[in-house]
Amino acid sequence: MEKALELVDNALDKGEEIYSLGHMLHNSNEINRLDKKGLKTISTEDFPSIKRGKVVLRAHGEPPSTFEKASLHDIQLIDATCPIVQRLQKKIHSLHLKIDRQKEQIVIFGKKNHPETIGLLGQTGNEAILITDPGEFSKVNPEKKTYLFSQTTMDPDQYALLEENLQKRVELEKGEELVSECSICSQMKRRKPLLREFVKDYDLVLFISGRNSSNGNMLFSYAKSFNGNIFLIEHKNEIQSSWLKGAKSIGISGATSTPAWQLTEVKEHLLSITPG
Repeated sequence: MEKALELVDNALDKGEEIYSLGHMLHNSNEINRLDKKGLKTISTEDFPSIKRGKVVLRAHGEPPSTFEKASLHDIQLIDATCPIVQRLQKKIHSLHLKIDRQKEQIVIFGKKNHPETIGLLGQTGNEAILITDPGEFSKVNPEKKTYLFSQTTMDPDQYALLEENLQKRVELEKGEELVSECSICSQMKRRKPLLREFVKDYDLVLFISGRNSSNGNMLFSYAKSFNGNIFLIEHKNEIQSSWLKGAKSIGISGATSTPAWQLTEVKEHLLSITPG
């Protein structure tokens, strides 16, 4: 994400005309900041009307159809896809070309309509089975060898539960092999245990995230299970004075899409409104 933002900021600072294919990230403050600098948000439906400028692809990645459509309309792309997502896309695409579809299947654990999931499914011509919840394991045919992958920002505990459900079904029905590759970003794997210990240390925690961020909502809900006095905010001005009463220590955290400048902004705001 930092790479994508840096590329866009640098291009806008040079006065280039830059378009973003969908919102760069699920953070309204950062979106507004980029909009003010001149970033224009579009969809692939707008490609025919773009006569100049560059289109940046977000860290989430895109399906092959996006590149094909851009080429058709002679659009210059800035590919800011996360390297981890790029490697995963290539791996899934390569596997899709090799497997015997009568005997093998690809399963992707991800959020429906999330841009990264759309990109991953696109690597299989949308033939892969999408599972959004561990309880949906019955969608997978146990008589076929299964290759299991995940959107990189999914909950690792939920992935482990899905993996367990699928393996139990394979053993129960004497099905074919389950090949599981936990493609969740290592940052996400580390985040939950670190966040759990972090929130326990404070009387009050402010969690900064876009309210439409699936990653942010997941982490916030998880953190709240260990510290009930935690509030999700998108902007420093949402902080209520009543939250601060009796709080001798305040922790500040955020989602993976929360920029460092926003964490600092909230910290400085707190210092300006709290005594001592």
